[in-house]
Amino acid sequence: MAKPWATRIRPSRASVALLALLSLSACRWIATGSPTPLHPAPSNAVQYVDACAPACTDSLDIVAMGVAGFLVVPWQDTTRLVLAPPMFTNPTVPWLVFGDLLFGTRPDTAQISKRLAAMPAANAERLGRVQAVLVGHGHYDHLIDLPPLVPRMPRARVYGSETVRNLLAPVGTLADSMRVAVDTLAALNGARTGQSIVVSPLLALRAITWAHAPNIGSITIAPGHQRTPRRTLPRTVHGWQMGTPYAWVVDVRRTPDPASAVAVRLVYHDAAADADVQRRAAEVIATLPAAHATVVIITAANFDQANAYPDVLLAHLEPQHVLLGHWDDFFRSSDKAERVVRGTNAEALVRRITPFIGHRWSAARAGTVTRVRW
Repeated sequence: MAKPWATRIRPSRASVALLALLSLSACRWIATGSPTPLHPAPSNAVQYVDACAPACTDSLDIVAMGVAGFLVVPWQDTTRLVLAPPMFTNPTVPWLVFGDLLFGTRPDTAQISKRLAAMPAANAERLGRVQAVLVGHGHYDHLIDLPPLVPRMPRARVYGSETVRNLLAPVGTLADSMRVAVDTLAALNGARTGQSIVVSPLLALRAITWAHAPNIGSITIAPGHQRTPRRTLPRTVHGWQMGTPYAWVVDVRRTPDPASAVAVRLVYHDAAADADVQRRAAEVIATLPAAHATVVIITAANFDQANAYPDVLLAHLEPQHVLLGHWDDFFRSSDKAERVVRGTNAEALVRRITPFIGHRWSAARAGTVTRVRW
C-alpha cells in the first residue's frame, strides 16, 4: 500500500457502521467463496461470441481489466476506444477496518503498473487511444485508480455524474472540458430517451439513469453527492461519494455511414438495480435502432440485494451473450488466489441467470478478451 495521506480523522456515521459490520467475521458480508461455479476464462485468453450470418466479417473486443473495468476495441477502427475504469488497488478488509479511517487510502501505483503489464490486450498504446471513459458511479472501487491512469489516456473524456465530475476536479492532467457530467443528457424511460454521445463514426454512447443496490444489509456506503468541485482527491474510501448512478449503451455501427445498422450493442452497468430501474432502461433501449447482436455486462456484486436483478433486463433484451463483471474479490490482494467478491453466492448467481440466457454467459479474468464476431 502506498504511503497514507496525513490529515485529521473525521469518522462519519457510515464509517462507524461499516467498521461495526465488517468486524462481524461470521457475517455473510465477510464470507467469500471459490470462483469455480463461474468458470472464469483464463487470463489473456480469447473467447468468441459469434453472431455471424452467413460468415464473420468484423469483430469487437471486450477486454476485461479487473473488477468492473473493461476496454472496448472495435476492430474496424482501433483509433478511438472506450474504457470502463478498472480497479487494481485492493484495500483489504483489515485495512478498511483499521487503516483507512486512520491513514487514508491512495492508489497503489506500483500495483497498477504491474497489473497493466500483465495484460497485453490493454497495453499502453491502446490506452493512449481511449476516447471515452464511462463511469457508472463514484465509489472508490470504480474511481480510485482512474487519476493515475489519466496520463496514460491523454485523449480521453470522462463521462459520469456531476458527482464524478467534481470528485475528479483535482486531477491536474484532466482538463475541465474532459470531465463531462451527463445528468442532463441521460435517458430515464421510454418517454425521456436522452441524447446520443458520438465518439466516432462507428461508436455512439447513451447514458441511462440507473441505481445502486445496498452494499451491506440495507446500508449503501457513501450514498451522497459531491455538489462542488473538490480541491483534493478523497482521503478515505468513504470520500468517494456514489452520486447518481448511470448505465451505458455502447453502439457499434457496421460502417461509418450514420444510417448504418448497429452491429453490436453493449449494455454496461457497474451496480445491481431493482426491477423498476431495469424496466425503464429496457424501455429506453427499445426506442433505439435494432442491433444485430446485444451483449450485456451485469454485476455479480450484491446481485441478490436488488429485486429481480438481472431478470427483468435479460428478459427484455434477450442478449446473445452476458458477461459477468464485478465478480472478483476486490478486498483481497491480486497476488493471492482469486475469490468471489464478499457476500456473493456464485452458484445462486448462475441459477439466477440460466433461465434467461442458458449457457450464453461467461466470467472473464483480468486480461481475458471476449471477441464478438459478426
